[in-house]
Amino acid sequence: MVIAPQGPSEDVKAGLTKIRGTLDWIDRKLPDVTIKGDHRHRIPAQLYDLALEHAASIFHLIETCRYASAFALVRCEFECFVRGAWLHHRATDDEITQFVEKDEIKPKLWQMIEALEQHPPFEDKLLSNVKESAWTSMNGYTHGGIHQVSRRLVGDFIEPAFEDGSLLEVIQFTGILSLISFGEIAAMANREDLVTEAQAMIDGGAAQVIHA
Repeated sequence: MVIAPQGPSEDVKAGLTKIRGTLDWIDRKLPDVTIKGDHRHRIPAQLYDLALEHAASIFHLIETCRYASAFALVRCEFECFVRGAWLHHRATDDEITQFVEKDEIKPKLWQMIEALEQHPPFEDKLLSNVKESAWTSMNGYTHGGIHQVSRRLVGDFIEPAFEDGSLLEVIQFTGILSLISFGEIAAMANREDLVTEAQAMIDGGAAQVIHA
Protein backbone atom coordinates (compact mmCIF):
# COMPACT_ATOMS: atom_id res chain seq x y z
CA MET A 1 0.00 0.00 0.00
CA VAL A 2 1.28 3.48 -0.90
CA ILE A 3 0.05 6.60 0.85
CA ALA A 4 0.32 10.07 -0.69
CA PRO A 5 2.86 12.17 1.21
CA GLN A 6 1.79 14.93 3.55
CA GLY A 7 2.53 18.51 2.53
CA PRO A 8 5.65 20.35 3.72
CA SER A 9 5.72 21.46 7.34
CA GLU A 10 5.30 25.11 8.28
CA ASP A 11 9.06 25.46 8.83
CA VAL A 12 9.79 24.07 5.37
CA LYS A 13 7.12 26.28 3.81
CA ALA A 14 8.70 29.32 5.47
CA GLY A 15 12.13 28.32 4.15
CA LEU A 16 10.76 27.85 0.64
CA THR A 17 9.04 31.24 0.74
CA LYS A 18 12.24 32.98 1.82
CA ILE A 19 14.45 31.40 -0.83
CA ARG A 20 11.76 31.81 -3.47
CA GLY A 21 12.16 35.53 -2.91
CA THR A 22 15.89 35.18 -3.58
CA LEU A 23 15.31 33.26 -6.80
CA ASP A 24 12.73 35.82 -7.92
CA TRP A 25 15.30 38.57 -7.35
CA ILE A 26 17.81 36.69 -9.53
CA ASP A 27 15.17 36.22 -12.25
CA ARG A 28 14.49 39.96 -12.26
CA LYS A 29 18.18 40.87 -12.56
CA LEU A 30 19.37 38.33 -15.13
CA PRO A 31 17.75 39.87 -18.24
CA ASP A 32 19.87 43.03 -17.76
CA VAL A 33 23.17 41.10 -17.70
CA THR A 34 25.17 40.88 -20.93
CA ILE A 35 28.30 38.77 -21.30
CA LYS A 36 30.83 38.17 -24.06
CA GLY A 37 29.97 35.50 -26.60
CA ASP A 38 33.29 33.64 -26.62
CA HIS A 39 33.49 30.12 -25.21
CA ARG A 40 35.30 31.15 -22.01
CA HIS A 41 32.39 33.36 -21.04
CA ARG A 42 29.31 31.92 -22.76
CA ILE A 43 29.73 28.26 -21.84
CA PRO A 44 30.34 28.89 -18.12
CA ALA A 45 27.35 31.24 -18.12
CA GLN A 46 25.23 28.49 -19.67
CA LEU A 47 26.34 26.09 -16.92
CA TYR A 48 25.63 28.65 -14.19
CA ASP A 49 22.21 29.24 -15.75
CA LEU A 50 21.62 25.49 -15.77
CA ALA A 51 22.52 25.39 -12.06
CA LEU A 52 19.93 28.11 -11.48
CA GLU A 53 17.32 26.08 -13.36
CA HIS A 54 18.11 23.04 -11.23
CA ALA A 55 17.67 25.22 -8.15
CA ALA A 56 14.23 26.37 -9.27
CA SER A 57 13.29 22.76 -9.99
CA ILE A 58 14.48 21.64 -6.54
CA PHE A 59 12.19 24.19 -4.90
CA HIS A 60 9.23 23.21 -7.06
CA LEU A 61 9.77 19.54 -6.27
CA ILE A 62 9.95 20.18 -2.53
CA GLU A 63 6.83 22.36 -2.69
CA THR A 64 4.99 19.44 -4.32
CA CYS A 65 6.46 16.81 -1.96
CA ARG A 66 8.66 15.17 -4.63
CA TYR A 67 11.49 15.19 -2.13
CA ALA A 68 13.53 12.33 -3.56
CA SER A 69 13.68 13.93 -7.00
CA ALA A 70 14.61 17.27 -5.41
CA PHE A 71 17.52 15.68 -3.56
CA ALA A 72 18.62 13.89 -6.75
CA LEU A 73 19.12 17.29 -8.43
CA VAL A 74 21.44 18.71 -5.75
CA ARG A 75 24.49 17.01 -7.24
CA CYS A 76 23.47 18.25 -10.70
CA GLU A 77 23.32 21.85 -9.45
CA PHE A 78 26.66 21.58 -7.65
CA GLU A 79 28.45 19.88 -10.54
CA CYS A 80 27.17 22.41 -13.09
CA PHE A 81 28.49 25.20 -10.91
CA VAL A 82 31.93 23.64 -10.42
CA ARG A 83 32.30 22.87 -14.13
CA GLY A 84 31.27 26.39 -15.07
CA ALA A 85 33.68 27.95 -12.61
CA TRP A 86 36.58 25.74 -13.69
CA LEU A 87 35.99 26.37 -17.40
CA HIS A 88 35.92 30.12 -16.85
CA HIS A 89 38.68 30.57 -14.28
CA ARG A 90 41.14 27.70 -14.69
CA ALA A 91 40.73 25.77 -17.97
CA THR A 92 43.18 26.36 -20.81
CA ASP A 93 41.89 27.29 -24.26
CA ASP A 94 42.65 23.73 -25.40
CA GLU A 95 40.65 22.28 -22.50
CA ILE A 96 37.69 24.48 -23.38
CA THR A 97 37.92 23.37 -27.00
CA GLN A 98 38.05 19.74 -25.89
CA PHE A 99 34.84 20.24 -23.93
CA VAL A 100 33.11 21.99 -26.84
CA GLU A 101 34.21 19.52 -29.52
CA LYS A 102 34.36 16.24 -27.61
CA ASP A 103 32.23 16.82 -24.48
CA GLU A 104 35.28 15.91 -22.35
CA ILE A 105 36.63 17.42 -19.16
CA LYS A 106 39.70 15.49 -18.05
CA PRO A 107 40.10 16.69 -14.44
CA LYS A 108 37.95 14.95 -11.84
CA LEU A 109 35.57 17.09 -9.80
CA TRP A 110 37.95 17.21 -6.84
CA GLN A 111 40.78 18.31 -9.13
CA MET A 112 38.67 21.13 -10.53
CA ILE A 113 37.80 22.24 -7.00
CA GLU A 114 41.45 22.05 -5.94
CA ALA A 115 42.49 24.23 -8.88
CA LEU A 116 39.71 26.75 -8.20
CA GLU A 117 40.51 27.12 -4.51
CA GLN A 118 44.09 28.14 -5.14
CA HIS A 119 42.85 31.56 -6.30
CA PRO A 120 40.10 34.10 -5.56
CA PRO A 121 37.15 34.04 -5.35
CA PHE A 122 37.11 30.44 -4.10
CA GLU A 123 39.92 30.40 -1.56
CA ASP A 124 37.38 30.24 1.28
CA LYS A 125 37.25 26.44 0.66
CA LEU A 126 33.46 26.34 0.46
CA LEU A 127 33.51 24.00 -2.53
CA SER A 128 35.92 21.48 -0.99
CA ASN A 129 33.97 21.54 2.28
CA VAL A 130 30.79 20.69 0.37
CA LYS A 131 32.60 17.99 -1.58
CA GLU A 132 34.07 16.47 1.60
CA SER A 133 30.88 16.51 3.65
CA ALA A 134 28.15 15.84 1.12
CA TRP A 135 29.49 14.23 -2.07
CA THR A 136 28.78 10.64 -1.01
CA SER A 137 25.20 11.44 -0.11
CA MET A 138 24.74 13.52 -3.28
CA ASN A 139 25.75 10.50 -5.33
CA GLY A 140 23.44 8.24 -3.36
CA TYR A 141 20.46 10.54 -3.89
CA THR A 142 21.20 10.94 -7.60
CA HIS A 143 21.83 7.27 -8.36
CA GLY A 144 19.15 5.65 -6.20
CA GLY A 145 21.50 4.52 -3.44
CA ILE A 146 20.82 3.71 0.18
CA HIS A 147 20.32 7.39 1.00
CA GLN A 148 17.20 7.34 -1.16
CA VAL A 149 15.99 3.87 -0.19
CA SER A 150 16.30 4.57 3.55
CA ARG A 151 14.10 7.66 3.15
CA ARG A 152 11.26 5.86 1.39
CA LEU A 153 9.63 3.88 4.17
CA VAL A 154 7.34 5.05 6.97
CA GLY A 155 6.34 2.15 9.19
CA ASP A 156 4.83 -0.42 6.83
CA PHE A 157 4.19 2.07 4.06
CA ILE A 158 6.33 3.04 1.07
CA GLU A 159 6.38 6.83 0.94
CA PRO A 160 8.90 9.68 1.23
CA ALA A 161 10.40 10.04 4.71
CA PHE A 162 12.52 13.19 4.67
CA GLU A 163 12.91 15.04 7.95
CA ASP A 164 12.61 18.82 8.09
CA GLY A 165 16.29 19.26 8.94
CA SER A 166 17.42 17.60 5.73
CA LEU A 167 14.89 19.52 3.64
CA LEU A 168 16.00 22.83 5.14
CA GLU A 169 19.65 21.97 4.50
CA VAL A 170 18.91 21.42 0.82
CA ILE A 171 16.81 24.58 0.60
CA GLN A 172 19.56 26.65 2.20
CA PHE A 173 22.41 25.14 0.17
CA THR A 174 20.48 25.58 -3.05
CA GLY A 175 19.72 29.20 -2.25
CA ILE A 176 23.33 30.04 -1.41
CA LEU A 177 24.67 28.33 -4.53
CA SER A 178 22.10 30.19 -6.63
CA LEU A 179 23.35 33.54 -5.37
CA ILE A 180 26.96 32.49 -5.98
CA SER A 181 26.06 31.32 -9.50
CA PHE A 182 24.38 34.62 -10.23
CA GLY A 183 27.37 36.49 -8.80
CA GLU A 184 29.67 34.62 -11.18
CA ILE A 185 27.49 35.55 -14.17
CA ALA A 186 27.44 39.19 -13.03
CA ALA A 187 31.22 39.19 -12.59
CA MET A 188 31.72 37.95 -16.16
CA ALA A 189 29.56 40.87 -17.30
CA ASN A 190 31.63 43.32 -15.22
CA ARG A 191 28.52 44.18 -13.23
CA GLU A 192 30.23 44.83 -9.93
CA ASP A 193 27.04 46.43 -8.64
CA LEU A 194 25.22 43.11 -8.93
CA VAL A 195 28.19 41.12 -7.59
CA THR A 196 28.19 43.35 -4.51
CA GLU A 197 24.43 43.08 -4.13
CA ALA A 198 24.47 39.28 -4.38
CA GLN A 199 27.28 39.02 -1.84
CA ALA A 200 25.46 41.39 0.49
CA MET A 201 22.41 39.14 0.29
CA ILE A 202 24.53 36.11 1.22
CA ASP A 203 26.19 37.98 4.09
CA GLY A 204 22.84 39.31 5.24
CA GLY A 205 21.27 35.88 5.45
CA ALA A 206 18.97 36.03 2.43
CA ALA A 207 19.52 32.29 1.94
CA GLN A 208 19.66 31.40 5.64
CA VAL A 209 16.78 29.16 6.70
CA ILE A 210 18.49 27.08 9.39
CA HIS A 211 18.77 28.81 12.72
CA ALA A 212 20.91 27.69 15.65
